Amino acid sequence: MVADDIYRKLQRHLDRMPVGFPATESGVEIRILKHLFTPAEAEIALELSAIPEPLSTVHRRLRSRMTLEDLRGALDRMADHGVIERVTVREEVRYGKTIFVVGMYERQLPRLTAEFYQDTVEYFDEAFRGTFHKTATTQLRAVPVNTTIISDYTVATYDDIRAFVRTSDGPFATMNCICRHGKELTGGSCRQTKVRENCLTFGVAAETMVSSGAARHITRDEMLGLLDAADAEGLVLEPQNTKEPLFACCCCGCCCGVLSMAKKFPRPVEYFTTNYYAVVKPDACEVCGQCEARCQMDAVDLGGESAEVRRSHCIGCGLCVTTCPSGAISLAKTETTKTVPDNTPALYARIFRERYGPWGTAKALGRKLLGLKI
Repeated sequence: MVADDIYRKLQRHLDRMPVGFPATESGVEIRILKHLFTPAEAEIALELSAIPEPLSTVHRRLRSRMTLEDLRGALDRMADHGVIERVTVREEVRYGKTIFVVGMYERQLPRLTAEFYQDTVEYFDEAFRGTFHKTATTQLRAVPVNTTIISDYTVATYDDIRAFVRTSDGPFATMNCICRHGKELTGGSCRQTKVRENCLTFGVAAETMVSSGAARHITRDEMLGLLDAADAEGLVLEPQNTKEPLFACCCCGCCCGVLSMAKKFPRPVEYFTTNYYAVVKPDACEVCGQCEARCQMDAVDLGGESAEVRRSHCIGCGLCVTTCPSGAISLAKTETTKTVPDNTPALYARIFRERYGPWGTAKALGRKLLGLKI
C-alpha cells in the first residue's frame, strides 16, 4: 500500500507535464509505472521538474535522504533506462522528468515485455489516446513519403524529410520499431511489412539511443535508403512535429499506436499536423484497389465507380499516389498551412501553453525562478 501511494503521487506528478499521464478506473497506469520505476526511483522522480535542473538543485529536495553522489548514480541509472531526461547545457548535466509517449515508452525497447506491452495497449484504449491526440499542437506530423509527388507546390523544408536528412549534420541511427516488437511479443505480427529496424533518430537523440544499446549508427545514405524503403513498404512517415526533428517513425496502421489510436476517433485527420490531402480524378481511376491496400488510415472508399478519399481520414502521406498505375491520385495543399515549432523545447512549450493557458504558464515560470519543481 505504501508503494502504491508513491506510484499514485508519481502519476499525478507526471500528469502535470505538457502531455499528461491520466488516471484510470482500472489502475493500469500504476502497473505501467511499476514496470518503469522501483519504489526508490519513484521517490526520486517525484522531486524532478518538467524543465531539467542541475544535480545540486534536485539534491536540495532530497538532501536528508541521500548523498549527492548516491543521487547522481541513481539519476544516471534512471536516465540510462530512459525513464527521465538527462541533458547537457553549457557543459552542465541536468535532469528532469519526461512524458510517457513520446518519451519513456519508446526508450524501453531493450526491456519491453509482453506484459508491459499489453498494459500499454490497455492504457492507450482506456485513457491515454484522449490525452495524446487531443493536444492542439501534435507531437508528430504526417509528411509526404516522396516530395516529387507534390512538385506543383512549394514544399516547406520541414515537409521534406529527405531534404532534412541531406542537410543535417547527423549523426543518424536506426532501431527496431517498438510497436511491431510489442505486437510480436504477444504473438501477433505486422500485416504491412517485414521490416523492423526503421525507427529513425537524428542528432542528440541518435547518440542517446545508441549509447543506451537500443539503436545503431547508420550513414546518411543508409538513412535515405530507409526512407525509400518506407515508401516501397507502404509506411507512413511521421517525424517529430518540429523544423529540426529528433526522430521520424515509419508507421503501419496495424501496429503503430499513434495511427491505431487515431483511427478510433470519428475524424482521425483532426489529430494530425498535415499540410496535404489526396484527391482522385474519377475519369482516370481504374478502381484497381492499389490505393486502398496501401492506405494506413482507411481513408479510401472503393464502393463507387472510382476510388474516393475521405478527408476525415486522409493525413496526406501520399502512399496512394506513388503507386497509382493510372496517375489518378494526387496530393493537394490544405486550405491553411499549419505552422511547425522550431525545435523540441519550442514544441513542448507550445503544448504546455495550450494546456495551461497564459496564467498557468506564468505560474510555472514563476516556480522555476524560485527553484521550485514544475
